[in-house]
Amino acid sequence: MAAPSASLLRLAATGARRSGLRRGVALAGLALAAAAMVLVQREGAAGADVQDASALALEVERALQAQAGPLVPGNLYAQLELQLQRHPDDVRALVLKARLDMEAQRVELAAAGYEKALGLPNSKAVRDPDVWAEYAEAVGMQQGGTLAGRPMELVDKALALDPRHATALDLAGSAAWEAKDFAGAAAHWKRLLERLPGGTARHGELTAAIRAAEQRARLALPAARKP
Repeated sequence: MAAPSASLLRLAATGARRSGLRRGVALAGLALAAAAMVLVQREGAAGADVQDASALALEVERALQAQAGPLVPGNLYAQLELQLQRHPDDVRALVLKARLDMEAQRVELAAAGYEKALGLPNSKAVRDPDVWAEYAEAVGMQQGGTLAGRPMELVDKALALDPRHATALDLAGSAAWEAKDFAGAAAHWKRLLERLPGGTARHGELTAAIRAAEQRARLALPAARKP
């Protein structure tokens, strides 16, 4: 079986595997397939996730090639647009295009793409916690960087599907911090920390964030009792 293009494998495998928007860590550019594999392993994903991502990438690549010819990385967005003109309910193409929109900071288009992909009848996307977490990020960015309200509802949907989902836990911790629920932030981030390999920069950053949250939780005034 031929390997999928690096661009599609990157998008299929790592759509939501990035730090929460509150930490302001942007997605890397389209990487080589090997780099995509390393990123998945670094975030603690199982080998099955990589296989599923490769299968998804190959499936989408075949569909795009059938419609628009050989894939050229620089033309991937245009080819996805063409695919969606011909097949507007193609969930896979909707999600991959939304991921490209997120990388390019086109958050309105990204949010609309995720919303459509999740709202289609019998959509497989509703069973994918990555898509819910990515949608939450897009809506949060639409709201100016806050995760309160609708974004957190979407994060909860991701966690309902996978309580250990890395991006959803990161976002949930960020939302709790934003709401001054520092104990809650520490709890979410501790669950995320369990998934990260020790000795990495990400592990160190998250450990420091947990300490800061716990310190603030200790200093926080207790909630006033209702009369």
